[in-house]
Amino acid sequence: MSDHITEALHGILTEDLDLALGDVTRDSRLIDDLGLDSVAFAIGVVAIEERLGVKLSERELFESKTVGDLEDLIRAKAGTPA
Repeated sequence: MSDHITEALHGILTEDLDLALGDVTRDSRLIDDLGLDSVAFAIGVVAIEERLGVKLSERELFESKTVGDLEDLIRAKAGTPA
């Protein structure tokens, strides 16, 4: 499914965090597979709030293990069904 949240998240991953999305799936692990660190999490929190109007703490972002977990968290906070 491609919608506003999915597209915005992909934009954040590619533009703000400089990741190549070729191999990124919902099951991609944010730390182990994509190599995100504390700086990337801080940038991600700001980008998610700016682009999607969803306020996340760095802890919430850090507790999201996969891209899918993060997308589901954003949807839950935004009140948007999956």
